[in-house]
Amino acid sequence: MILINTMSASGGAGRTSVAIVLAQTLKDLGREVLLIQADPINMMPYQLGQPNTEHTGLMQVLSQDRSLRNALLKTDSGLTYLPFGGLGHLDMEKLAQQCLIEPERILSLLRDASIADSTVVICDLPRWPSRWCDVFLSVSDLNLVLLVPDANSMLSIDLMMSSLLKSRGASYYLMNRFDSSHVLHLDMWTLGKMKLGHRLLPFFMHEDQSLSESFAAGTTLSQHAPQSLLAEDFFKLSNWINAELA
Repeated sequence: MILINTMSASGGAGRTSVAIVLAQTLKDLGREVLLIQADPINMMPYQLGQPNTEHTGLMQVLSQDRSLRNALLKTDSGLTYLPFGGLGHLDMEKLAQQCLIEPERILSLLRDASIADSTVVICDLPRWPSRWCDVFLSVSDLNLVLLVPDANSMLSIDLMMSSLLKSRGASYYLMNRFDSSHVLHLDMWTLGKMKLGHRLLPFFMHEDQSLSESFAAGTTLSQHAPQSLLAEDFFKLSNWINAELA
């Protein structure tokens, strides 16, 4: 089992969208994939076309020893995912603290018999800083930190560094929602390369309306707009991840 986190310090960076389309693309390439929603905002079911926020999810599996197998849901496109599930704020904070002390809770969940050893688990984290970010950073194999081409996102690089250094896995940065016709975006790309070097992936994810259109239509990006620049971007990202996992 390989655990990949998608995370960011800025709102609107596209954590959930990237997690979903990355999972779909890896699945198309033959990988076993499980999506986990670790963000209490729990937008993943809506983007997957299954707005069932009352379903048993991650919180119940961790806190009440519920069966993971029974909590997993499947989309029409065949993706398997675990929603966040409902839990009171104080109970969530208490559970997060317990998981920080006992990270084996998370690892035991992911070693469930219903998850094959070769499965790639993609976890959509809440906006950093968050206790749930700290929990999943402590057990991850790879962290994809999403940036958007603006000054606030660039400033977040230094702020997040101490948390990322505590992670079990390696951290790489991915520029999302990029438009090469904007001078500001090009400047932010240059700044990102100066600050991050090889930790900034050598390709970016284009801003593309076809992504929201595919969600609205209930189809995958590769089905809705297979020739789009963004579909090509996700193919590059998936191939890079496959190479890292190899």
